[in-house]
Amino acid sequence: MTNRMLMLAYSVSLIAACGRSGGGSKAPEQHTSGTPATEQTAPPADVQLAVAVAQAISASPTKVDSILSAHGLTHAGLDSLMYTIAADSAKAAAYTAARP
Repeated sequence: MTNRMLMLAYSVSLIAACGRSGGGSKAPEQHTSGTPATEQTAPPADVQLAVAVAQAISASPTKVDSILSAHGLTHAGLDSLMYTIAADSAKAAAYTAARP
């Protein structure tokens, strides 16, 4: 079980790292088009689910099974979800942006 939790934590951090750009020192872009920043679209439902699960696991790493069950997932289901997000660059970027 401990190996499974470590692999899950590794998968979540790997997905987050894949979506980050390497620059680091780039200043944040400002909106100058006159449209409010609040009109941004919400991430897809699968990304929202993955973010919610990742945040819950980060907060309570000893309760992985309960967290997955509460979100209707299994370990294999979470693995599949994370691979799906990683395979889509837009979803990977949305996942990275949604994770603090």
